[in-house]
Amino acid sequence: MRSSIRFTLLLLFGMALCATGHAQTANIAYEFTPGDKVIFEDDFSKDSVGAFPSKWHISSCNEYYAHDTSNRHLWRVEKDTDDHTLLVMTNGSYLDPDIEPRFYLHDSFAVEFDFRFNSANGGAELVFYPYENPNPCFKERIQIWSSGQLRRDVSSGSHFEKALGKYPVPFIKNTWHHFALAYKNKAADFYIDESLVASLPDCGFSPYGISIGSHNPVSYKHFRMTTGKNSYDFTKILAGSTLVTHAINFDVNKSVINAEGLAFIAQLGQFLRSNPFLKLEIDGHTDSDGDADANMKLSQERADAVKKQLESVGIDGSRLIPVGYGFTKPKVPNATPEGKAENRRVEFVKQ
Repeated sequence: MRSSIRFTLLLLFGMALCATGHAQTANIAYEFTPGDKVIFEDDFSKDSVGAFPSKWHISSCNEYYAHDTSNRHLWRVEKDTDDHTLLVMTNGSYLDPDIEPRFYLHDSFAVEFDFRFNSANGGAELVFYPYENPNPCFKERIQIWSSGQLRRDVSSGSHFEKALGKYPVPFIKNTWHHFALAYKNKAADFYIDESLVASLPDCGFSPYGISIGSHNPVSYKHFRMTTGKNSYDFTKILAGSTLVTHAINFDVNKSVINAEGLAFIAQLGQFLRSNPFLKLEIDGHTDSDGDADANMKLSQERADAVKKQLESVGIDGSRLIPVGYGFTKPKVPNATPEGKAENRRVEFVKQ
């Protein structure tokens, strides 16, 4: 986050990933940071193709859809190359993540997912339910239109719409983009593909929950929600505390660092240059899915990838010790997708 308090709605795309064996390019100006605790994670991989997504329910305010279960087919899980996706088929329909208690968001949180438009004209929506008006039919909506325009729409009470910003070019049909939101004390930034599109120093409400929706068919995948501190405190390493980050993420069974991870490493590199005598152990951790030996190997490859990226931003490799632990050191039980997401992490330990 920037020094000013704000609410960030990010759309990331084109992760600028290079071929294996070469350093990746980091967008140092990209400032999105996720929260430090995962409260919801869904890649739809546990759902059967054609089924209704098991970790979601129809929004209670969509009375027609909520009470006519035959319309559940309007939301279905599909297969897209190696990934499962959720296809939203109808206009003005909303899905809520299954999270308890009902009021699960507070002063600081982040939301991330990938989306694509399946028609030339469409819109993706992230809906907020504010503490200021807990009626579930009152919605503060952020709309991303295929034209590239980002709009805010209040759909109940004193209705209004407001253009917030615009992506430089229209979104291309059937092209994936990454969306991310980081909220802090009613303030907000909006990014598309790592570029700042708009900022709201005070959005005027405090969300307690969210929904996703669509105008014309929209696909979603890789959904994650985090809460808590969404800033990097590298100084804690100097005091001997372990720095844990969920900013560095990898695709399944791969060691290619994501865009947020590249930005994190660029900032960590600046900190290490300011503290030239600091040495770090880079610990890679996985969840418990898959073979133990394979996970140990994968976690080592990921730790090695982080070391290589730090070297590419000018840090001497002799100061960095990459170690893979596989799933031998879980933070929490691997019983839920959220627990597994907590355990998939990179840690930095002062040596």
